[in-house]
Amino acid sequence: MAKRRMTLRVPVKRGDVLRRLTNHDRDTGALRRLRGHEAAVRQAEDPTANFYDRLGDTESFENYEQQSLGKEEEEDDWMNLLPPEEPDEIDKAIQSNLERLRQEALQVNWDSLLDSLHATYMTQKMRTKNWTTTKSYDTFNSCECVPQRRTIDLIDVYGQRREDFAFCSCTGDAIRLLQSGYLPGLPIRPVTAFSLPLLILHNSLWNHCNVGALPFMNALQEYLEPRSQRLKVQNSNHVCHFSSILLVNYENLSQLLWIFIRELEDRTARLMFSALRLTPQQILACQSCPACFGPEPSNRKVYPSSTKNRLIICLDGNFQHRHHAKASRDYDRIQTPNIFLPPSDVHKMTAKIRELERQKKPDDKKDRCTESHKAADDKQNQSTWKGCDDTGLMGCCCRHDNAIYMANISKSGEQRCFPLALIDRVLNDIEPDRPVGILYDIGCSLDKYMRIRNLMKEHRPRIQFATSVFHSYVHEWFCQVDYNPRLNTGWGMLDGEGLERMWSFLSRLIGPLRYSTRNHRLGSLAHLLKHHNSRSIINCLPRWLKRKFNNAIKRRRLVLKDLSELLQKRNPYSSSGRCYTRRFFRKQWEHQRKFKNESTADQEDRNEKLVSLCKRESAIEAMRKRLSESYQYFTDAEEVNKIFDKIRSEAEKLEQEWVDLTEGGHPAPDTYVEARTMGRHLGTKLQQKILKAIQGRRAAVNKLIATFNTTFEKYITKYPQQRVADQSSYPLTYEAFSKMPLDDKFWNDGLYYRSDAPWAIDSDVQSGIHGVLLLDRIQEEFELIAQELFRAMAWALALYDHLRNYITYIRTRANQLQEGESDVELDHIDGLDLGNCPREEKLRLINRELQSLLYDHGLLIQDWSLDIAWLWNQCEKMENGDGGDLLNRWVALLDQIVVDQHIHTSRRATHQATGVVEILEEDAVLGVHVDDGEGGNIASQDPNVEERGNGAGTENGEEGWEDI
Repeated sequence: MAKRRMTLRVPVKRGDVLRRLTNHDRDTGALRRLRGHEAAVRQAEDPTANFYDRLGDTESFENYEQQSLGKEEEEDDWMNLLPPEEPDEIDKAIQSNLERLRQEALQVNWDSLLDSLHATYMTQKMRTKNWTTTKSYDTFNSCECVPQRRTIDLIDVYGQRREDFAFCSCTGDAIRLLQSGYLPGLPIRPVTAFSLPLLILHNSLWNHCNVGALPFMNALQEYLEPRSQRLKVQNSNHVCHFSSILLVNYENLSQLLWIFIRELEDRTARLMFSALRLTPQQILACQSCPACFGPEPSNRKVYPSSTKNRLIICLDGNFQHRHHAKASRDYDRIQTPNIFLPPSDVHKMTAKIRELERQKKPDDKKDRCTESHKAADDKQNQSTWKGCDDTGLMGCCCRHDNAIYMANISKSGEQRCFPLALIDRVLNDIEPDRPVGILYDIGCSLDKYMRIRNLMKEHRPRIQFATSVFHSYVHEWFCQVDYNPRLNTGWGMLDGEGLERMWSFLSRLIGPLRYSTRNHRLGSLAHLLKHHNSRSIINCLPRWLKRKFNNAIKRRRLVLKDLSELLQKRNPYSSSGRCYTRRFFRKQWEHQRKFKNESTADQEDRNEKLVSLCKRESAIEAMRKRLSESYQYFTDAEEVNKIFDKIRSEAEKLEQEWVDLTEGGHPAPDTYVEARTMGRHLGTKLQQKILKAIQGRRAAVNKLIATFNTTFEKYITKYPQQRVADQSSYPLTYEAFSKMPLDDKFWNDGLYYRSDAPWAIDSDVQSGIHGVLLLDRIQEEFELIAQELFRAMAWALALYDHLRNYITYIRTRANQLQEGESDVELDHIDGLDLGNCPREEKLRLINRELQSLLYDHGLLIQDWSLDIAWLWNQCEKMENGDGGDLLNRWVALLDQIVVDQHIHTSRRATHQATGVVEILEEDAVLGVHVDDGEGGNIASQDPNVEERGNGAGTENGEEGWEDI
């Protein structure tokens, strides 16, 4: 695309023009003297210039030049051979200061305008039904001032035009444009304005697609020019491009959307939360996940302690969402969105950790899990972070993959202050006695870190850590026994990889945000996370629970099938010759945990020394072999003797160390195998390399599989009497390897456990242990889903009643003010900031916004109804205790919503015919209801579908619900 150069006319004040005319002669003389001084300085610095000037005065040289160059002499007159002068540091500082002042002035102008702009925005949103009616572009202005017309470009979804817009002196230009349905590009004397429907359209496209501001404007211009007026530069025939207009007026469309979405809409949401007096947990239920932060179940006593009233969150870091320090110059202060932790919270946690370490220096031992986790080491990516001011993100999400809080990582790695600050914030926002499970890639290391330093000692009894399922292969077997969520109680079937899915959702912002401003980066991430929460969970939460419920049922059937085959086999460890039993498998699991607890740290240190000895022994053996083959290359006998003496000395040292470690005897075969495989433990140690190779080349995977088979064969050949944990994987093939699930015992079990117990050497016992533990996790999944269903339903009921009560309360106060009661006391609503609106106008605006929220919430409840009914029938425990009354309240609420919507839609009967679509008939024709592989699509099996139908869930426009 060809570049276009534009020349802008900057308006000059008349006083400046007169001053320039008066001082013209003096300024011209000063400029002439300055240029002469600069020429003299250049001539003094370059003495060769005088020499060439004198050569140019000779006649012979001049004639030669005229004969040889001919016509080129005329073309050389305009050429400037001097290199362009680079601006010095003072000029750069001046330009930087001017840019800083410009940005600060622009920000001050917007800040001073936002209060009144927000009140006008809420008023126009109420009048035009969020700019969806035919009155969206009407002028709602009762001013009687003499209009002051000024030319302005108005850009809309349906067309573009340049018109003489009528402004007035009593209303600001930005307010006047917003009253007509347009948002200005500048806070003062705007020359371009964009319609609210256009900004709403771009916001929807940006949420669902990877749409940039400039490509969107170029496409819009290409679409609008043939259908409307072609905008040209004033006093010129050149086409006026949207992208150029946008860059001149407000740098880019994203910053204009910042005013619309991240200021006006976010201010409205915060205003409603303040008007409703919601607690932090209630706000999390509305913005993050109602199934996790809804009201506490009244029937929680029927659930076991492992899952009763339990909250599960996930933590993870991401270092792809970084920001280059030189990408932008941010002169305004950093504005932290609500979903991000304030930097002060992270600083407080850092100071708290340092204070505890100052009081008592902890004895931190070397942690293998932390070393094997790449992101946990700050030094590995220092070269990547060198030019970045924001190096990544630390996220916290719930069990349903919904974002709770985020932390911005600045100029550091995955330090422990970030996850600790997130945990502290969540614990302070929820019930003080609620148990919390935390899934983290290095949860074992963080748990030990907190225990040693006695961090959050008031919350420690209700905190439990675990590692995510996919990252369990990084951890040792000793760590997996205590922190693998598949092997421990209270985790259900959660894999702990919700943040990995969220990073994938946010991946389209990685490239653009690396070179944006820091405020734009944080605002864009917060806005897309808000859309992610609203789209994926809040609107589809019962569907998510239904899918997880069906997945658990499928997994339970498979586990029961495999376990039934094991229970029919004879138990070789039973004296009575009986078959395997579940009780036997559970006892073996208890023996395994007991064996792990009896293993001391001294034994681990001893094994590490054995590894070092074996490596040194192999090196000496290699040296002996090389020397025996190349003795003919030594001509000096003394040199050969020195080398052999050195080898003999090292061998004696190794022998003494070997005796000390083995207490005078030979190591047992199990110890030898453990030493040989400690550094390359094919059950857990090489899995990170294997999974990384899968992404690249299959040949590399096959090579590692061959290494595994070779090592396994050497072991069983050297120790034929020893039995390993699982021989069913030998010989391993690529096809079998690629089909292994994430929780397969191949990933989580070691090759050998230094024990002859059945749990350590028998593959059938291993499979039985995994089977009974998986059945426990599946049962926990059912219990967690039942409690989450209760919380979601209770939240929907409570919020609907809360909205109705506050609407009634506001109308009562409005009636008192209209009747002229002067003694109406001030309340929290009067203290809300909404510009210069009087009390009655403020109540009216808040009332209409609450009515809109009530209408949307009613539609949400109707969308949930079918899945809620199916889940309620499946979760048997929901009928115990006080939970039985919840279903009756839910049915009564659905009836109330039908009545409320009938009142609302009675005034819009013309739209009634187009609001209903026969979904079941359409799906039958198109064949939509097919198995998608996840087992969540079973609506056709629901016997209640035909009975409940579509209810009253017709999508109509938002009215005010004045009659409620």
